[in-house]
Parts: sequence; structure tokens; C-alpha cells
Amino acid sequence: MNGLDKIIEEIASDANAEAARVTDEAKAAAKRVTDRAREEASNTLKEAQAKAELEYKRVIARAQSAGEITKKSALLREKQRIIDGILNDAYVKIVGLDDKEYFAFLSKLLAKYATKSGGEIILSEKDKKRISAEFKDEAQKLGLKISDATRPIDGGFILSYGDIEENCSVKALTESEKDRLHDAVNSFLFG
Repeated sequence: MNGLDKIIEEIASDANAEAARVTDEAKAAAKRVTDRAREEASNTLKEAQAKAELEYKRVIARAQSAGEITKKSALLREKQRIIDGILNDAYVKIVGLDDKEYFAFLSKLLAKYATKSGGEIILSEKDKKRISAEFKDEAQKLGLKISDATRPIDGGFILSYGDIEENCSVKALTESEKDRLHDAVNSFLFG
């Protein structure tokens, strides 16, 4: 081997060594980039999992809340249905009382709602035909007279003071007192 071959061999050996060093540095740099990318991917995955878990918990909480609202709403509707049934039963019972009990009830209504004398009591056709003497006496004591006119009501009466009328029919009184009666029956039944 001559001097030129030695120089070429030395240059080649240096080049190979430099190439190996550059390759090793490139591999190390690639490993650092890959490791960093894996770490970033792992962190991104952990963040995504944490966000997904948080969103899952929010969705579950909203679903539970909506379920509770639906349950409470259904329970309220059922309570109102029961109370309406009780009020309807009370209405049917009142209008179905025998004449004596019915007009005793009307006398109590009359005492409660009659505000001044000089008015008239307007009854239904049915009630006018079966009116009791006691009710007529009660009306006279309060300065009221039984009207010749009738109204299409199921029970109770209309108090008429000229242009001013007060509907004291059982249906109207039940409707006007419905909220208060709902509250009272609700607290009695459901505590």
C-alpha cells in the first residue's frame, strides 16, 4: 500500500467514523423526538381521558337531574289527579245530599256569602222545586228573597244584588277554592 492508499483509507475511515457519529447523533436526536412525542401523546391522551371523564360525569349528573325532575313532575301530576278526584267526589256528594242536608249546607253558604240585604237568591230549576222552608226562613232573616228566575247550575245558588251577582254554585266555589283545597288536601294526604 502506498501513501495515497493510506490517505484514502484514513479519509474513508474518518468519514466512516464521522458518518457513524452523525448517525448516532441522529438516532439519539430521533429517540429524543420520539420520546418527547410519546410523552406529549401520553399527556394528550391523559388530558382527553380526563376531559371525557368530566364530560361523562356531567352527562350523568344532567341525566339524573332530568330523571329527578321527571319523577317529581309525574308524582305531582298523580297527586293532583288524586286530589282532583277527591274534590270531584266531594262535589258529587254535596249535590247528592238529601234535601234536608243539602239545604242546611246551602244555609251555611248563605250565611257566609250574603253581604247585604235586599238581594235575591237564584237557584237551579231542580233546587227551586225542592226548596225547604228552613232555607226560605234563613233567606228572609238575612233580608234576601228567593228569585222567580232560575239558572243552569248543578248546586248552590247565585246571590244577586241588582247588577252585581256572586256565583255561589258548588262548582264555582270549588273552582275558586281549588288551589287552597289542593294545598290543604295535599298536606293532609301527603304530609
